Amino acid sequence: MTLISSLSDRYPHLGFDDRPLAASCDDGWLGIIHAFLGDADKAMAAGGTFMLQQVKEKMGGLSMYYAAADIAPDARRAIDDAHRLASARSFHVCEICGRRGRLNNFNGLWKVVCDAHNGGEFGKGIPFVGPFEAHDTYSPEADPFVAARPTATEFDAAPVIEGWLIEEQAEVGRRPWLYGWFFGRPDLGDGEHGHTSPIVQIDEMVPPRWVRTDSGLYRLGIHYPPAEREIRYWAQKQTRRPVVCGEPPGGSNDIDAMLISLRSSGGLRWTKIERMEGAYRAEQESA
Repeated sequence: MTLISSLSDRYPHLGFDDRPLAASCDDGWLGIIHAFLGDADKAMAAGGTFMLQQVKEKMGGLSMYYAAADIAPDARRAIDDAHRLASARSFHVCEICGRRGRLNNFNGLWKVVCDAHNGGEFGKGIPFVGPFEAHDTYSPEADPFVAARPTATEFDAAPVIEGWLIEEQAEVGRRPWLYGWFFGRPDLGDGEHGHTSPIVQIDEMVPPRWVRTDSGLYRLGIHYPPAEREIRYWAQKQTRRPVVCGEPPGGSNDIDAMLISLRSSGGLRWTKIERMEGAYRAEQESA
């Protein structure tokens, strides 16, 4: 069972209240569900009522049941087309982790899984071979949503970004990128801080586990809240060395010790350190 929250603000034309949506499927399909809701919200912008009644896995694929009233025929077609697309995508996305997957038969139970999740709690599945419908023209390779998702093999071989942060100050109209400490990236030494090229797609899992950029795929390691990460960044920079694999940026998890060290070093203005500490304390209170 997946609980999807914050729907009323994200999709204002779909009539959601503040209660989370209960979906009878695993988290790997969250991205597909959000893509459908985004298209439905655009179609409902002209008016009418929409009610999402049920989200579930059925015969291995994603099914969503909804009712719409007082809407134009083209809006209804757009929502129905978005639902068909969501169902088609689900047969190529692992229901468990959201990577590229394949429909498998587990002794009569149909489930879409990636190679890494074939052989888990359900045993070893037998892959389905052939088109799902005789008239099916959907191609996952031609669908950027599916094509950008990593396979299990590609994911395992990808470089890692620890302490990552999405750049939120990118210029209007430009795609954001990620900052972090890199491991396994050929052009950077392990533990060096840097940034990626612009983001193409990021995992919808919470927290996300991968990101694809213009230059390739990365696995995402630990993520720190913004204020804590900023303290860690300056504390690590003060050491004048890369992050050691397995060691947190800043050398420990003692943030107070990092702040004391930054104050004593004289490398940063006191006002900057005070601002970072205030933001960090606020993060801790709201956690």
